[in-house]
Amino acid sequence: MIAINESQIDMSKLELEDIIDINVLQNFLDNFAIGFNCAAVSVGRNGEEFTRPSYYRPFCANYIHTSHIGDQRCADCHKTFGEKAISQNRPYIGYCHAGLVDFAAPVIINGEHIGTVLGGQILNKKADEAQIREVANEIEVDADGLWAATQKIDIVPEKTIQAAAEVLYIVVNALAQSGYNRIETEYLSSNLAENFIQLSTTIEALAEGSQDITSHQSDLVSEIKEMQKHLKEITGVLKSITKIADQTRILGINASIEAAHIGAAGRAFAIVADEISNLSDTTKQTVGTVSSINESIEKSIGTTQKSADLTLETTSTLSASMEELSVTVQNSVTLAEKLREMFRDK
Repeated sequence: MIAINESQIDMSKLELEDIIDINVLQNFLDNFAIGFNCAAVSVGRNGEEFTRPSYYRPFCANYIHTSHIGDQRCADCHKTFGEKAISQNRPYIGYCHAGLVDFAAPVIINGEHIGTVLGGQILNKKADEAQIREVANEIEVDADGLWAATQKIDIVPEKTIQAAAEVLYIVVNALAQSGYNRIETEYLSSNLAENFIQLSTTIEALAEGSQDITSHQSDLVSEIKEMQKHLKEITGVLKSITKIADQTRILGINASIEAAHIGAAGRAFAIVADEISNLSDTTKQTVGTVSSINESIEKSIGTTQKSADLTLETTSTLSASMEELSVTVQNSVTLAEKLREMFRDK
């Protein structure tokens, strides 16, 4: 069963069934066994059969495996052959407990042994009748029948046996590697799609936020322009007040002159005329102060206006870029999803 550990496929849990189509492997082993005149079977990492035995000889099927002792000895041989093949990362060729030639090819992915393919039940020289009869007695099967079955076993040259072991090793490991690459790519594409979806969601939120910032910044620029308009109106009012103050001062001066002509009777009028003049001076001073403050505010607003315009331009550019990035990520999500579906269909 495929397991994920720290975002990677857990090789210690990987099995043959996860990466190899059993029907494809069965078909290959059936044809391999017939082509090389030998038996073949594949087992998992713990020695359990993954495929059905292919082209098992009567010697083994009808005699050795019918005996509990013989069957156990075969299991021990399979384990030993598998261990030796794994230790050297190459096919191992040797003699089984009954004197036949067997070979084992390890299935290794990324340095992890996940199974073994076994072949053999052949001879590389004429069998020793005494040895065969001794095996029959040890495992308690009919010696004459076992010897007769031995006569039907092919004698195969050493080079052919070595070639058969190499072919088995190369083909099965190629199937396993291909299957592993498929599930790894499927997992990566699935993980990629999920990451892109999360990224897309984040970017959409950022894009919305960027649009809000742009909108608020645009409102701020409009408000600043409105403030500048009001400042101009205030400046106009101050100018009018200054003009009125000047006219009031002239009126006060004229009143003072007229009061002086009248003499003692115009003293009260003279006091009022002085107050009018003082009011005019005070008004002009106040207008001057307000005008100075107004100029300072206008300069500050001008600087703020420039900064706001630059910020608006930047946020507008950022907003457009975020929208483009969002479109790009959405396209990537679509491609990743298609890639994931493509591997699922295989």
